[in-house]
Amino acid sequence: MGYIQKSKRKAYLLIGFFAMLLCGISDCLLSYMGDGEPHVLAGIISADIVNVPLWYYQASFVIGIIACVGYLLASRAACFYILDRQNGDRTGLYKAFSFGTTMMSVGIFGIHSICCMALMNVRAALLAGASADSIATYFTQSALVPFTVGTIWQTTADIISGVAFIVMVAKGKIPVPKFFIVIGPLVLYVICKVAAAVLTGVTGNSIFSHVLGGGESWGIAMMFLAFYFAVRKEK
Repeated sequence: MGYIQKSKRKAYLLIGFFAMLLCGISDCLLSYMGDGEPHVLAGIISADIVNVPLWYYQASFVIGIIACVGYLLASRAACFYILDRQNGDRTGLYKAFSFGTTMMSVGIFGIHSICCMALMNVRAALLAGASADSIATYFTQSALVPFTVGTIWQTTADIISGVAFIVMVAKGKIPVPKFFIVIGPLVLYVICKVAAAVLTGVTGNSIFSHVLGGGESWGIAMMFLAFYFAVRKEK
């Protein structure tokens, strides 16, 4: 993507912000994989997935496309903001952030499409009469490689871009409150995971693991919001 003019950056960052908020909802929908025994696919998915509405996964697939486009626009606007602020100096921190966000732009739709197709296909196979054992035996072989590659790709991109953002905020490279570290990438994800585990353990209700399942995407949304506020400060 070519150079993004300053006049367009706020709009692009807001697009990314709302797209990633939506992506968080998509993550919540994807967290519904059925409850109870028997399990298929290494214990990740339950045969009860047949009772999960199909539109959960269809909606998540579409949202993944929207999130991919929104992330691409916002991340490029953020990168050019950093580059201009550093007078064109491509520091190691900038390169890490640029590399991580470029990976993430592809990874968001990649992991969404892989997960959505896997869940829909497992659900369809169970409805067609396939046993949990046969799905675990045959489907796992075909799904293992793309799921593993997609997960590693997404996780690597998330860590690189997230750590770079945290360091930039901590060092004042992005003129926003340090609180954005807490509600930004990686940290908000951990907070949501811990909160979900604690609340589920205390109440015995798994709803919290679903409601708080969008921490990763919501943290990215907050990152774009931080850049939006930083861009607004420019004259």
